[in-house]
Amino acid sequence: MENLQKKKGFRLPHVYIIMLILMVFVSILTYVVPAGTFERFQPPGAMMPVVKPGTYTSLPSSPVTPIQFLSSVYNGFVRASSIIAVLLIACGMIQVLQSTGAFTAGIQRLVKRSKGKEIWVVVLFYTLSVILGVLGWAEGQYPFYPIVLALFLSLGYDRMVGTGVMLLALAVGFTSGMMNPFSVGLSQQIAGLPLFSGIGYRFIGFLVFYFIALFFLLRYCIKIKKDPSKSIVAAEYQQQRATTVEVGEEVPFTPKRMAALILFIVTIFFVVLGSLKFHWQFPQICGIYILLSAVLTVLFRIPLDTACNEFTKGMMNIIMPCMVIALAGGVTQLLETGHILDTFVNAMGQSLGGQSPLVTLLLIYIFVTIFNFFIASGSGKSVILMPILSPLGKILNINQQVLVLAYQYGDGFTNTIWPAGTLVVLSMFGISYGQWMKFCWKAYACLIVAGYVLIVIADKIKLGPF
Repeated sequence: MENLQKKKGFRLPHVYIIMLILMVFVSILTYVVPAGTFERFQPPGAMMPVVKPGTYTSLPSSPVTPIQFLSSVYNGFVRASSIIAVLLIACGMIQVLQSTGAFTAGIQRLVKRSKGKEIWVVVLFYTLSVILGVLGWAEGQYPFYPIVLALFLSLGYDRMVGTGVMLLALAVGFTSGMMNPFSVGLSQQIAGLPLFSGIGYRFIGFLVFYFIALFFLLRYCIKIKKDPSKSIVAAEYQQQRATTVEVGEEVPFTPKRMAALILFIVTIFFVVLGSLKFHWQFPQICGIYILLSAVLTVLFRIPLDTACNEFTKGMMNIIMPCMVIALAGGVTQLLETGHILDTFVNAMGQSLGGQSPLVTLLLIYIFVTIFNFFIASGSGKSVILMPILSPLGKILNINQQVLVLAYQYGDGFTNTIWPAGTLVVLSMFGISYGQWMKFCWKAYACLIVAGYVLIVIADKIKLGPF
């Protein structure tokens, strides 16, 4: 990471700076772009009003004032308060669970029993990380990275395998988005769709992505075991094979730690069941996470002050993404204050009106993918883009569910490709950006193409409910 920082050349500014520049740019646009609005209506089953096509009318110009600009960050926090709350509480709960040593102890027990079955450990941890990604846990997996890296080094693999297991799995799980409240859930909320609707089709996408990434991962694992010189970090790997790598200080796998892991699995089951059967929303999901934190505190007799400090530590790990989400909400607030959001939607609708759905969806897919280079936060982009894409779909007769799918696939894969969302994570694994791209580019090329094919099929079958 330090070597990357010392290299001269273009370097993206901090994401806060990018967002503030975007806010200034949007504010300036309110002085030059004509104001206008669409009529909106509430369709049956929708969570929010949607645009009524053909009702765009011009409005008197209402440029953003300096005080409105300064207030937009606060307003962004208010707009995004629900998703920020879920992020903070989920990551707090994960840290409390991690502090019990349950994950570390379980991994160490697995290592002892996996001699000669190392490839199945790869499959197992890839699958577990995929499942966490399905639930929207991206930054929430950070505490596990050092443990997982040590695990695969101790099993005789190189550090690229540990990196690939976690990042490819994150890309697959987060992008498939079946129970992802931070990308799919928020986008559906903005589009007015029922929370986690369309989960059946997303499961098909999940299976496609799961096996594509697993193929490339296992192929690499088998290749370097047969010939260590094929490793992307060959010099280090050949030296490593002559030594023994341990998974840190041994943590006993006690009945309490086993119970903690079982409670975690049961919690995930109830979150999925509650969302699908009882139509739970963010408040109920947060309540379940808080309950698990409390149960773990009692089970392990964690002092209340210590439990609170651990919970706070987990929330601190997610502060930067929360701030990005708030700034993104500020961008949307400025667009609405100046009444230019619907103007952009109307202009895009007119320019794309003569195009086929295949071309329109491809352009949207490419646009979201490129936009992800600048803003890695899935929730942050959703707050900016879905208010534009949702009414655009209504104008172009593209289902809202299809647009959400195009957004989530365009956002998800490149979260672990573009530098903004990858460099910090790669530094935790001791992998350079060039090494990572050499390892993953073929897998991601296949995933991105598969994503577009699934979007086109979704449009053909009119994936809904609307």
